Amino acid sequence: MRLSGSLAVFALSFFVLAGRPALAQAAPQNAALGLIAKTAGGKVGNAAALDGASIYSGDLLSTDDNGSMLVRIGPLSLDLQKSTEVHIYRAPYGAVVELNRGTVLFTTPGNSQNMVIVANDVRVTPALNSADLGSVTIDDPCNVTVHSQQGEANVQVGSENRAVEQGKAYRVRAENKISYRKYLSPDADDYHDYHEHTPCAAAETVHGHPPIAPGQSHFLIVSAALIGAGTGIAVYKTLESPSRP
Repeated sequence: MRLSGSLAVFALSFFVLAGRPALAQAAPQNAALGLIAKTAGGKVGNAAALDGASIYSGDLLSTDDNGSMLVRIGPLSLDLQKSTEVHIYRAPYGAVVELNRGTVLFTTPGNSQNMVIVANDVRVTPALNSADLGSVTIDDPCNVTVHSQQGEANVQVGSENRAVEQGKAYRVRAENKISYRKYLSPDADDYHDYHEHTPCAAAETVHGHPPIAPGQSHFLIVSAALIGAGTGIAVYKTLESPSRP
């Protein structure tokens, strides 16, 4: 009887100890994705953002009406302008950013590390063959402006792709307005299961220009000067060295 009792205690101890490593592996610590290099009037979730603070995949980053936030992800830089909100996620190539409102400026090094920006159902991918500097703005739920100040960016909406060359800007007509039930990475397999699509009316006027009829291009070229060249130059001086804090 004593032997049986000892065996029972040993077996129980074995299962308890054996289970500990499995529990540790089931909940790995989430590694930081990047850091906030500089901010004024910025938030992470509902908390005030601080210079030097780490950010993590899935974080909600935002700025107030006069705010700004510069984020570093390795060699990548993302600058949130005033009244801007994004969700940011880890990706094998670097990061994917879901722009909910406002304007972001991006810089990429032109190598294997890259940043993809998704605004409404418009996907902006900087080219990998050169260093890139540009901006993406949500004008309204159906229109997005993409400006390439340096390098080139590929823009996809629906089945149409367009390369936005250096010094050019396009106003891009989305196919759908997006209404979210849950935020998750646009690269996730079940991404489209957590939001609703409402088709954008093709007959709407795009900022004073003729409407985009069915079958026509989603891209309308606009003057890059309208995007704010002065602001772009100032941001370029801030972001020109990705290694700077």
